[in-house]
Amino acid sequence: MPARFPTTVMTTKLDPKFLAFLADTAQKLQTLEIEPRVPAEVAPALSTATAELSQRLIDYVTQLTAAMEAKNAADIAEREAAKAQALAEKEAARITALEAKEAARIEKEAAAAAAKAQALLEIEAMKAAAAAIKAKELAEKEAAKAQANAEKEAARLAKEQAEAEKTAAKDRSIAERLAAVLAAAEAKAQALAEKEAAKVAAAEAKEAERLAKEQAAAEKAAAKAQEQAEKEAAKAQALAEREAAKIAAAEAKEAARLVKEQEEAEKAAAREKALAERMAAMAAAAEAKEAARLAKEQAEAEKAAAKAQELAEKESAKAQALAEKEAARLAKEQAEAEKAAIKAQALAEKEAARLAKEQAEAEKAAAKAQAQAEKDKRVAEAEAAKAQQEAERQKNSAADEEGRARRAAARAQAIAEHEAKQKARQAAAMAQLAADKAALQSEKKKAPAKV
Repeated sequence: MPARFPTTVMTTKLDPKFLAFLADTAQKLQTLEIEPRVPAEVAPALSTATAELSQRLIDYVTQLTAAMEAKNAADIAEREAAKAQALAEKEAARITALEAKEAARIEKEAAAAAAKAQALLEIEAMKAAAAAIKAKELAEKEAAKAQANAEKEAARLAKEQAEAEKTAAKDRSIAERLAAVLAAAEAKAQALAEKEAAKVAAAEAKEAERLAKEQAAAEKAAAKAQEQAEKEAAKAQALAEREAAKIAAAEAKEAARLVKEQEEAEKAAAREKALAERMAAMAAAAEAKEAARLAKEQAEAEKAAAKAQELAEKESAKAQALAEKEAARLAKEQAEAEKAAIKAQALAEKEAARLAKEQAEAEKAAAKAQAQAEKDKRVAEAEAAKAQQEAERQKNSAADEEGRARRAAARAQAIAEHEAKQKARQAAAMAQLAADKAALQSEKKKAPAKV
């Protein structure tokens, strides 16, 4: 029995929430896990169909977004036009009323300004006359003050001249007194110098007499010292002879002691020799015994060394074989790893080149869209400038036309900027979608490689 479907059609509202739902569905389709839940032979076809459906959904969302933005821009422009028209009419009425009010105000202000100017002229004339009188009085006062200052300065200069003459006379008197004092000081210094010369001569004569006395006393002391030295020499000679006799007796005694000690040393040497011979015999016996023990230990050590050498050679051969086997295994694994690395490197480079190409294409598309947006913005700005020029041209005709043209230019500028921003956002969205598409294709190509 065929399935029954509801005949009532539900209307879905096209809003940002629905677009977000579609975009989320497209993103979920990109990450949909198909292979574990469907037969393996249909999984690639379903994966391809899923990717295509996701891409179509993304493109559809982009088209819907662009269409909605265009509709919104048109609605905004229509509303702005109606609003501008109403504002223009209201502004014209307001400007007319303001112009009438402004004309009355200007006429009133002109009359008031004329009266005020007349009053100001009269006040300024009075101020000028008063200033002239005050300037004349001030000039007379300054002249009198200058005359008084001149007389005062002349009196001061005369006083300073008299003081200068008085100071010069005083300086001359002081100089004369100083000259007399200097002459008296020089005479006194001369007398003192002569007196000091006489004192020095007397002192030198006294010093010469004292030196002569000291010379005589020194000669007498030298003669006495010579005599004392001769006596001391005789006494020292006798003492030396007595000491020589004592030294000779001591040497004879020391010689006898040394002969005795020599005999005792020879006896001790004989005893030491006998003891050394006995010790040498004992040492020879001990050395022979030690040599026998060392020979035995040497033989045992050589036997143990031979056994250890044999065991070490066996272990070394075994370790060498294991090392060669491990080296061969590591070399094989290294070769396989290098081969896999080269293959992976080649695949990575190929994939990177493809991604770089797709990235370049996406960037190129984004740049193209950006350039188009900028071009559209420049066109809109040119149109706005043209509208502004038209408004300026019509400005001289009437005030209401000027306000209308200004508002039209502002509206055109706002619409142009809005369209430029919308196109820039669309270009960015297209670039992002292209990048997502490239990433999705990259993931699709990487998935079979990982399997």
